[in-house]
Amino acid sequence: MVKSKGTKVSSREKQRMWELYDQLRTYKAVAKKMRRSPDTVARYVREYELAHGLLTVMSKANDTE
Repeated sequence: MVKSKGTKVSSREKQRMWELYDQLRTYKAVAKKMRRSPDTVARYVREYELAHGLLTVMSKANDTE
């Protein structure tokens, strides 16, 4: 059985990671501020941006119909 490395990231933390990344512009700076690894921050910032980007594209597609 594989053990998890750390604690789960809440949806509130994911949102905060993206907000901080938008201000600080580096995963390392966000990670230091939130006491998470830069890899974790990168994973969730990219996830947030992908989801947000898809929603924007879908919204624009619906507007043109």
